[in-house]
Amino acid sequence: MENDNKVNISEELNYLRSMMESLDNQLSVLVRGMDEIRKAYAVLKEEGIGASNDVKVSIGAGIFAKANVDPKEKLFVPIGSDLYVEEEPAKSITRLDQNLKELDTSIQNVQTRRSDISSRYNSLVAILQQAQEQQRAKS
Repeated sequence: MENDNKVNISEELNYLRSMMESLDNQLSVLVRGMDEIRKAYAVLKEEGIGASNDVKVSIGAGIFAKANVDPKEKLFVPIGSDLYVEEEPAKSITRLDQNLKELDTSIQNVQTRRSDISSRYNSLVAILQQAQEQQRAKS
């Protein structure tokens, strides 16, 4: 019976460990997404972006090209499957602001969930260690 409990605890520890790893991966993705949105938001909020002659736009793979940006022109916003719509900069700023708030809430929720799972994991480790100490004391 005691061996069965140790096996069950061991299985739960493995499960909780994999859950924490999964949540860590989710956090990483959410934080990277938030960083990207913050960069776009900062550029759109930049007052002198249209007047600058030194605007560089990423074309991918760490390569940039010089560009002229007119802050009054509509932006091309991806909507999925390589489809884009034109959107007013003010609307993009509002949307990005909302996205940042939603991402922040998601990050907080994932962090809370990870903290709960971590607490459960640590409790089980303590129980297992205590059981092993009691077993050693008996022998």
